[in-house]
Amino acid sequence: MTKYFVIYNSDGETSVRKYSEEELLKRIDDGDLKGFVSAIPDPDTNYWGDSVLIIKGEIISPKPIEVVTKYQL
Repeated sequence: MTKYFVIYNSDGETSVRKYSEEELLKRIDDGDLKGFVSAIPDPDTNYWGDSVLIIKGEIISPKPIEVVTKYQL
């Protein structure tokens, strides 16, 4: 299932919400989401106004790799 993440700012608070394609299209059709940006206009979402950024993909977390060096004579 494809996931969509919507980032927006309301009253100085940044929110991120995850949607399925169906949920996201319903929110757009209902007029709940509008003013889409095609790039990050400013790193500070307080300057986005009512615009939202939609990102398609997965959330990832870096995983540590343990490397051990052992010597033997």
